[in-house]
Amino acid sequence: MTPGTHITPHNGPTGKKLRVHLPLVGTKGARMRVGDELRHLEEGKCIIFDDSYNHEAWHDGEVTRINLILDFWHPNLSDAEVKFFSMILKSKLKGEKLLSDKFDN
Repeated sequence: MTPGTHITPHNGPTGKKLRVHLPLVGTKGARMRVGDELRHLEEGKCIIFDDSYNHEAWHDGEVTRINLILDFWHPNLSDAEVKFFSMILKSKLKGEKLLSDKFDN
């Protein structure tokens, strides 16, 4: 994230995943809000949250901030729900590939 960036408030469409933000570099002046909680980011310290909660981020530092972002299935999902969402995700990826291949040729 480049200095001066504000990622406006947004949220994921469902509560099916937990998102992990691991700030790697450039955390000075960086903060993130999830729900009503505002956190100042620290290098090497994760923030884990339900992506369906409203969240936003700011970077008022002087150097580019780099985050590693990982998604995990929400632990409250049953095995059947994880299987269902995995099937939908795979179908979506296959559909996107087909469209991409069609327009590339």
